[in-house]
Amino acid sequence: MMTYANSADRIPINLTNTPLDGMVKMSVPLAKGLLYDIHQSQLMANGQAIDCGAKVLATWPDKSVKWLHLTFTAPSSDDGKSDDDELTLTLEKKADANLISGLSGFHYESNNSQTAVSNSHYTFTLNHENGQFSITPSANENCDANPITGELTLLDASEQKCAISCCSVSSITTPNLLDASIFTLSLQVMVNYKPAQNDSKSGISSRFEFHFDSAQSDIQLDITLHNSKAAVHTGGSWDLGDPNSFQFSEFSLSLHSSEDLQGTSSLSYQLDKNAHWQTPQELPTSIFQHSSGGKNWQSPVHLDHQQKIPFDVKGYIVEQQGKQIFSGERAAPQISWVNGLNIAVADFWQKFPSAITIYPQTICLGLFPKQNNKQYELQGGEKSTHSICFGVKNAPNGAYFFTDGNYAKPHISQYAHTDIPLYTEFQQVNGELQSLINNGLHSQRNFFEKREMLDEYGWRNFGDIYADHETAEHQDDSIFVSHYNNQYDPIYGFLRQFILSNDQQWFTLADDLAKHVMDIDIYHTKDDKDEYNGGLFWHTDHYLQAFTSSHRSYSKHQGKGAYQDHAGGGGPGGQHCYTSGLTLYYLLTGNQRAKEAVLTLTNWITYVYEGGNTCFELLLALKNRHVPGLKNHFNGQYPLDRGTANYINALLDSYVLTSDDTLLRRVEHIIQHTVHPNEDITLRNLENIEETWFYTVFLQSVVRYLDIKRANNELNQEFYYARDCLMHFAHWMHNHEYMYLDKPDILEYPNDTWTAQDLRKAHVLSAAYYYANKTDNALLEKAKYFEHEVATRLALSDTKTYTRIMVLLMQNDGPTHYYEYLPLEQTFATVNPNWAKPKGESNSVIGQVFTAFCKRLLALSISNEVNWLKKRLG
Repeated sequence: MMTYANSADRIPINLTNTPLDGMVKMSVPLAKGLLYDIHQSQLMANGQAIDCGAKVLATWPDKSVKWLHLTFTAPSSDDGKSDDDELTLTLEKKADANLISGLSGFHYESNNSQTAVSNSHYTFTLNHENGQFSITPSANENCDANPITGELTLLDASEQKCAISCCSVSSITTPNLLDASIFTLSLQVMVNYKPAQNDSKSGISSRFEFHFDSAQSDIQLDITLHNSKAAVHTGGSWDLGDPNSFQFSEFSLSLHSSEDLQGTSSLSYQLDKNAHWQTPQELPTSIFQHSSGGKNWQSPVHLDHQQKIPFDVKGYIVEQQGKQIFSGERAAPQISWVNGLNIAVADFWQKFPSAITIYPQTICLGLFPKQNNKQYELQGGEKSTHSICFGVKNAPNGAYFFTDGNYAKPHISQYAHTDIPLYTEFQQVNGELQSLINNGLHSQRNFFEKREMLDEYGWRNFGDIYADHETAEHQDDSIFVSHYNNQYDPIYGFLRQFILSNDQQWFTLADDLAKHVMDIDIYHTKDDKDEYNGGLFWHTDHYLQAFTSSHRSYSKHQGKGAYQDHAGGGGPGGQHCYTSGLTLYYLLTGNQRAKEAVLTLTNWITYVYEGGNTCFELLLALKNRHVPGLKNHFNGQYPLDRGTANYINALLDSYVLTSDDTLLRRVEHIIQHTVHPNEDITLRNLENIEETWFYTVFLQSVVRYLDIKRANNELNQEFYYARDCLMHFAHWMHNHEYMYLDKPDILEYPNDTWTAQDLRKAHVLSAAYYYANKTDNALLEKAKYFEHEVATRLALSDTKTYTRIMVLLMQNDGPTHYYEYLPLEQTFATVNPNWAKPKGESNSVIGQVFTAFCKRLLALSISNEVNWLKKRLG
């Protein structure tokens, strides 16, 4: 683990992409043991302590700070900037003298009935009973301030207002390092709605979070609508129109003022950031985004449960008193209202349909705007989040600050101080693989252009990636709908590219996808089978149109037998679980929902492999004990595949976030019950590529475990067991592995996805070279061979820009160079050729089954048995 040359009393932070005279939000990874108490620290710029909000996102096992999120205003001069456009700040021990904050007062009070927040720009009040709120801008010289009151409205399918059954409020504060005052404040409001029938469960709730910043005059509001019911998914299909979907006609935020602005110049709007401001001549005036306005705005990606596209207007329309006065393609409107209050909805056109309607005393923000004879469908376990900004200070574009997407970050060298695998220290900026990855932004089929190809827009689609590789067998020019979801973790890949390149576009792709995955692709319910609850949905089924399955893999309209072993139905499964990107996203942004998502997915995949504690479940496990991909609950063995690798990675990601040592113990148990350092690898049948290729994914997870143990300086028996397993398989790989497409006849679909997968072999072999004390050069040379061949062959391929190939390159690039040049900080022990046989290997099958059932009977719970049956018998 690298340490700073400076003393622990002074930690330099070099920033890139820092906006001058603007708010900076960024995360800094710190070396272990460098900082323990942030309250004894202060942020220095140009030799002066500055106001800075600080939040610890993760700590090392010794409780020192691992990731620190900072919020501050960038210095107003260039004095602190170097020639290479970097800004150097320092985190130092707090001076003894009392410091006075340069911020205006930020006051916060809360009791059982309401919460009040105020500063020099506004006073905000929240009613705890119903979640209604008010914003009163500070009075100016010309007039008294008038309060703006806001409330959410949810109308069901019959256009009846959904009543609130309960409302709860919680808060999170972030201190100012300068004087321990409150720097940022978040208020979270949870609202549950009453069911239409009192004897049934509604399952519908909304969560809205207000974010306040003492250094800014703006308020951000994130609103999430959630259907917590489980989908019925008859026959393993997950189509729109499911009986447990929530049908509704409107979800909107209404803002009211006591001042009538009809015919005044105090009310104006602009249709995008660069458009001129307009004063509505007549009210009501509405801006309605009906569709994306793109070239493929009527793409079948937008099919509803009736297989119809539910809109017929391209782009947006502006109406006054019901008469159209203007139309266009893509609106990003901002409203300027009383006392200079500016209002904007993030991703207004991207998450269509959206609307803003201006009345004399009310502005209605239609997150799901009311339409004649049209309804919306929120599927079981699905969420939808919208963000709104209130720019309280009277300033041009005052509500656009949070929609611009600028994100500051430390210099790349500082990312060496983290235990999430980034491999950035020795990255080749102009490497062969990097030039291929750059196609993701700069080719004609870059990721942004792929959005346009599929029209991957709308509240349910925006942020996802077009799985264009699935179109390879598509015969005509029609649009083939296939959603990629997060397979092979493009969130991680995008963020890693952002760290390497400083290009904001990579962060934008990651940000959009992370928010989509957290809302749409994770199954947010507790009412389905436990092996589904909280799981990650698959990408669209291979080689088949999505039809009405949307982002949920399997549709009743899809055919059967599309490919080898095609099942045509099912639900979330351990073979598709990716958490590292969400972990890194949380560590870079401090987005709490991302951390919640990682822990949720870890709990889910744990159940997938470990199960519950019922006897009925064990009976099913007895039946399926020979099914590939499932854990054998009787001999304790895990499958050697990517699902087990995903399980290990999820546990390691949760460990990165929590430093909970029990998670490492669980990883060690899994490794020891999957592979053995002295096993006969020929029995694994690794020559059967289609059935066993993913053993390399498992070995990659073992490498990650070794890296974390090495960083913790825990070179114990468990470490060496895993290391020796790695060496055993790496030597077999050196002698037997080849480029997959060198033997295309044994592959069902011999395409360049296999070439991209070959990059995993380079990762495993280069790591084995390092953990063999960098003495076995043959391993490194074989790793370089695979890396070079992947780059050379893909450079000549017509399919090199396919999504899956691009994501595999982003996920697996970097380790070869990293392990070649990473210094050996300690000498590892030689390989032990005589590891003991696995425990229980000599036990008979009957003995294993008898022991397993005895354990379950000792913990028997009739209610658990009944509940397990209910969830499977409907």
